[in-house]
Amino acid sequence: MKKIEREAYQKSLDRISQLFASMVTHADQQSQTRCPYKDRFDECTAKFRCRFQRKPRESRERFFCASDDQLDYRSAWESEPDLEVKVKAKIRAQKADAQKRRGSG
Repeated sequence: MKKIEREAYQKSLDRISQLFASMVTHADQQSQTRCPYKDRFDECTAKFRCRFQRKPRESRERFFCASDDQLDYRSAWESEPDLEVKVKAKIRAQKADAQKRRGSG
């Protein structure tokens, strides 16, 4: 078996990383506006109803997706970091209060 040269190997890894980086960047940009249930044929793969679903095209089973891909889906999964801190503090206070009541009862 032929020995692999370290420099050639690293060069190949760098090239592959460069190719995938551009794909990931494109996918990341697209994921911010394109419906995650819309496939490459503009068909809806969701198992629920959506306002953008249109009757299936001829000879197709899935609904057609009529979204213009200008929606911003980020708000669907962004959260309020301050709210998480408040909830955790409330839970700690409730646990401490419960422990106090158990200790004095």
